[in-house]
Amino acid sequence: MASAADDAIAARFRIEDLELGSPPAVWHRHGPVADVVPALLELPPHNSPGAPRLARSPVSELWLPGDPLR
Repeated sequence: MASAADDAIAARFRIEDLELGSPPAVWHRHGPVADVVPALLELPPHNSPGAPRLARSPVSELWLPGDPLR
């Protein structure tokens, strides 16, 4: 979980994985807002060259709607 006011967590998921209880992310970053937001904005659109496609392990520190509150 974010531990300071300037911490951020961002992730990208495949639409077909969103029905899973804890979907694996194809991309994620955790760190200062000043680092995470530009990295998120630099991501290529889904299905375009250079866009992340391979699902990784679930992002444990990211809460998604439907997940139990911690």
